[in-house]
Amino acid sequence: MTEPQEHVGTPSLVRDLVTRWAGRWRYPELLALLSRTDHETRLGPDVLADAIADGLARPVDVPEHAARMLIEQGEFAAARQVPGWTETEAAVGAAVAEAKARFGRRLDRLTRRAVRAGLTDRPPKGLESLVEIRSVDGNSVLDRWEVGLETAEKNRVANLEERLTAAMEEDGWAEARSDTPGPARDDWEKSVRNCLVEGELVAAERLLDAGLSPDAVGGPLTVPAQRTWPWADVPLRDALAWYDRSVSTRPEFTSQWQPDDESGRALIKALAELYRNVSAENVRNFANALDIRLGADAARHQVEECGRGFVTWLSGVADYQRIPQLALPRKLRLYVCPEDWEPEVPEKDRPAAWLVLSMQAVTQRNLSPPGVAVLDVRTVLQLATPDRNGVATPRSHRTVNLLRAMGRGLRVVDVVGRQPLPDDRSGPAAHPHEEHEDLAWWLDLLGVRYTDAVVDMLLYDTDGHPVALRAALAGLLPDTGRPFELTSDVLEEWRADPDAQAAFHDEVVDRSFLGSDREAAAALRAVLLLIRGEPELTLSAGDIASVLGSSAPGAGSPPMELKAALSRVATAGFLSQEPGGRGYRWNGPGLASLLIGPDPRRVESRLDQDLRELYDRRDRSEESAVLGLLEVRESYTHTSVNRTTGATDAIRRMLEREDLSEQARVEAQGALRALEEGQQAEARARDPKWLYGDLHTKEPLDLHAELQSHCLGLLTEAPANVVVDFVPATDQEVVVWASHQLLKMAVANLLDNALREIGPEGRIRVVLSLLPRGREGVGGPVARVDIEDSGPGVPENWLPFLNGTVSGPLPATPKGSGRGVAFARNFIVAHNGTLVFLARSRDLRGAHVRIELPVTETPPQR
Repeated sequence: MTEPQEHVGTPSLVRDLVTRWAGRWRYPELLALLSRTDHETRLGPDVLADAIADGLARPVDVPEHAARMLIEQGEFAAARQVPGWTETEAAVGAAVAEAKARFGRRLDRLTRRAVRAGLTDRPPKGLESLVEIRSVDGNSVLDRWEVGLETAEKNRVANLEERLTAAMEEDGWAEARSDTPGPARDDWEKSVRNCLVEGELVAAERLLDAGLSPDAVGGPLTVPAQRTWPWADVPLRDALAWYDRSVSTRPEFTSQWQPDDESGRALIKALAELYRNVSAENVRNFANALDIRLGADAARHQVEECGRGFVTWLSGVADYQRIPQLALPRKLRLYVCPEDWEPEVPEKDRPAAWLVLSMQAVTQRNLSPPGVAVLDVRTVLQLATPDRNGVATPRSHRTVNLLRAMGRGLRVVDVVGRQPLPDDRSGPAAHPHEEHEDLAWWLDLLGVRYTDAVVDMLLYDTDGHPVALRAALAGLLPDTGRPFELTSDVLEEWRADPDAQAAFHDEVVDRSFLGSDREAAAALRAVLLLIRGEPELTLSAGDIASVLGSSAPGAGSPPMELKAALSRVATAGFLSQEPGGRGYRWNGPGLASLLIGPDPRRVESRLDQDLRELYDRRDRSEESAVLGLLEVRESYTHTSVNRTTGATDAIRRMLEREDLSEQARVEAQGALRALEEGQQAEARARDPKWLYGDLHTKEPLDLHAELQSHCLGLLTEAPANVVVDFVPATDQEVVVWASHQLLKMAVANLLDNALREIGPEGRIRVVLSLLPRGREGVGGPVARVDIEDSGPGVPENWLPFLNGTVSGPLPATPKGSGRGVAFARNFIVAHNGTLVFLARSRDLRGAHVRIELPVTETPPQR
């Protein structure tokens, strides 16, 4: 805080009089002056006179105007002292939250800048508390620290430049991986200097440590852009003729654009043959030449017909060493077709490339489906071309520049990788510069210009959370109409857009948990409503339960297991648990603010929807359970009648005898036991829940033991030639939070269906596996149960109806009532899981049902 100037003069009596005066709001500057000084500071008459004069010169009409004037100046403590306006505290609270968010972004940006510079100094702690009183105080301290940071950066740049100069003067460059070390050295020096200019000092140091190496990892600045083909107006046929020297060329072509290495010449030759005749063999040869040019091993490429063209797969496109968090598959589809035809893309959710055999590919880019990037021949010619010094470009640089050329045709999900969520989210990342480089690479490959400040702001806003980062990029950089530059103004507009923030919120929640985990979603939203503006709060489970209880549409607690849900929220990377289980804390202030958005009422509305859905699930599962138990009752009633009849007959035979022998006594005792069992069966039939206990009591269940028991039980009922296999695909314990009764009924329904379909000789297989992460590679672990059989299987046209993607009755009448599957799905969904019918079992060729349930873990401690 800025030290106030002390004055000798007016005693503290004047201060006391002013602070008690009801009309003090007329002099905002006087209130600000008093709030900046304590009672021990004596204010001189000149200072007080100036403050009063300011109020006279700029009169305010009502207390609200005075409070808003002070809020605008960042004088929050003074604004709180304005009497006569009932909304003062709410307005100041909102302004403080906004000021702290801005301050937090700046603080985070400077901290990341220090990390990128390789400095160990960090800003002083506790500056946020200064902002709550007077925003300028915290910023003044940060201003002074930034000046020191700039000085330290200059010193570090000077040291690195000295290292660069010394390295350039060293001998031994001839041993580098190039026949002409001079140009390679120049490119390396340029990459180092680019990093120094942009403040990427850690990247510059890594380049210096690696020496002359084209494969040194680093951000986009370490890979220079490839040369631009200067003759876009020349038809491809004429340009290809230049390479075989059959016609006269432009003067600079031979010396600057003719490839001088084998892979470059082979690529041009394969392109020329493909241009003359688009055939399967020529497509195969071109793909092989392109992969070799990109550094992949030579292989005979598979080629398939696709409409009037062909499709093959490239294996050298993705550079996972330089860009480890790249989402592109290891093999990328490449469509090749005649000039007047566009490819038919069967897998629209998978990225692909489309080779356009034309110098101008503007039309094709406009027609290209999302995720299909146009690769025009100019890019291919540039890949074959040496650098400006006549030297073949490094292989890794060719790969990056190929991706850059296609990037604007790819979707965010095609480029932005699913980086793993750190196990410990309670503090900053271990290597923030790597996080910065990942995001910089994604923006670079998507064809979007950026600044380091924008990258830092986006990392702060999303807390580097992988799901949040991808959701933010998808909102900021849509697949259609993608901007060419991402600026701080664009980020500010996006943050202030309620609809954009609502879409971001929904995307993050939907992608962070298993599809139907509304309990975790409700817990997360309850936490957000509690910490709005104060993400550093420590919350107890009781605090969160109070929000859920007040939001519930009915009386009492909502039907959910809160601690288990909070555990999944923590595992998804949003919360950390305090040591000793003393409560939960949010992991990053930026993401909390972003998820709450400019209108918290939207979060309240989403929470209300979550709770209503949980109540509906409970009702549906209860109804399904009762209907299922009614069927069980019919079975027990039948058993009761049979046993009672048998016991009656035995007693009648006993009574017909003249003497009561020992054998008769045994029969009588057996008859009595049978009657007792029948009576018990009748009691169960009258109250089915007595048999199954409390349907909604959830507890930790070992899925391995549960499924093994089900399979053994099924074997006792199955014909002798039926095989039931239980295959645990993991040796780890798989524990889910579930109702034993409902889970038992769900699995039993599915196994009974399978047994009915396979006949007297068949096979049923139950596979239990554990996925370490859920959807999108984040979130908590997921238990997966696959039930397969050797029966006739489910017709393919039934799958959309069974999975709920298409409404209406099934195309044909099923063998049974069809209620068993509906019951099972209701039970699984009530446990925040999913039940999906898949295509035919690959091995058994029958039906294949998959259940996924969230595994509840102990949340990480701070």
